[in-house]
Amino acid sequence: MRNINLENEFAGNRKRKKRAVLWATISSSVLAVFVIISYLGYTVGEYLANVTTISFNDRSNAVGITEVGFRVPTAIPANDQEKYKLVPDNYLIEGDGFVYWTTNSVGGQTLRYIINHAGYSSNNTVLPMTSKRFIKGDPIRLYEEPPYNSVYPIMPQDTIASKEDYIGFTLLFRVAQTVAGSEPIGVADYGIFVGKDIQFYGNNQITKALRFGFESDLTSDMISPGRDTNGEIAVGGRLDLDRDGYYDTTPEGARLDPEDPEGAKYEIAYGDFIDPLTDGDWGAVTSEEIPAPDLEEELSFYNAKTAIGVRPLLNYTAAVQQYTTFSTYTAENADGQPIAITDTKGVAEVTIKMWLEGWDPVSDDELRDKSFGANLRFTAATSVGP
Repeated sequence: MRNINLENEFAGNRKRKKRAVLWATISSSVLAVFVIISYLGYTVGEYLANVTTISFNDRSNAVGITEVGFRVPTAIPANDQEKYKLVPDNYLIEGDGFVYWTTNSVGGQTLRYIINHAGYSSNNTVLPMTSKRFIKGDPIRLYEEPPYNSVYPIMPQDTIASKEDYIGFTLLFRVAQTVAGSEPIGVADYGIFVGKDIQFYGNNQITKALRFGFESDLTSDMISPGRDTNGEIAVGGRLDLDRDGYYDTTPEGARLDPEDPEGAKYEIAYGDFIDPLTDGDWGAVTSEEIPAPDLEEELSFYNAKTAIGVRPLLNYTAAVQQYTTFSTYTAENADGQPIAITDTKGVAEVTIKMWLEGWDPVSDDELRDKSFGANLRFTAATSVGP
């Protein structure tokens, strides 16, 4: 991937529109990191840029994101604090673990250290996993992809994914007002938004399969960075994980109910379903091959044939994962919503997770050994509405 001159890339974005309805006076912006992340355990390289913050201070009120903090589970050694310019919290921020502050411009090396220190991916690798069903406001929990050699017809995804297999970090933003002759004073009720110029680079399919999830005291949501419209995907159904062209099946003689007198070879039901499955949701044993559901698409994990001699899964309603776009959370959008709100200390906290969504239809072997880059930017804005 080419090196990008960030200053030139964003030179045209230095002027921003103020909100006219609910949020106005975009006060400052922070660029957190530019990093290339490899996929499926293949290290294809990385580029950690030295970047600077582009500030958007409103002349009438010197309020902005003055510091960025990180919450980590264990203390950071003093020599690393000095190396990465991290200062222990002195604002008496409550909560588990330890909080460290830095300037409102965070370089890639610092963020990578924080991610590693918190126990997340040590080599910037993200693996396929799933949140299972999700709608805005739900907690974001991630689960491993299922094994393909199940001996039971139903294979739920209930194993919590390892933190080492995805990107995660907890950010704190301090919004403060500069007062002559004194330290900046924290300002409450400021909204934290995704920056208008947040960018994800790379293969279009991988940025679609990627999920950017966030949680705060205000809300939670997940974003598909490569898409520009809201949508949803099924997170349950049949899969061809061994890529033999047929939906995966149990061995011969499997039983949904251990007390059934006779067993059969069942198509495996993977993932999350609205209603519990019963034996009646599988059809009779096939006497001929059933073509893939979508004849116009190539065979894939999600589009495969049904083999002869198996009970096909016919009747089910998969649970869904809803996703949105970054524009939902930008202050320039007329309907834009904040991802968090500052408290009485002027602090807002957001936990961010990034992973490859295994149930996204574009998540397949073609994404192996691909990479993407991310420029993460956030802005603060004050409310002018009722």
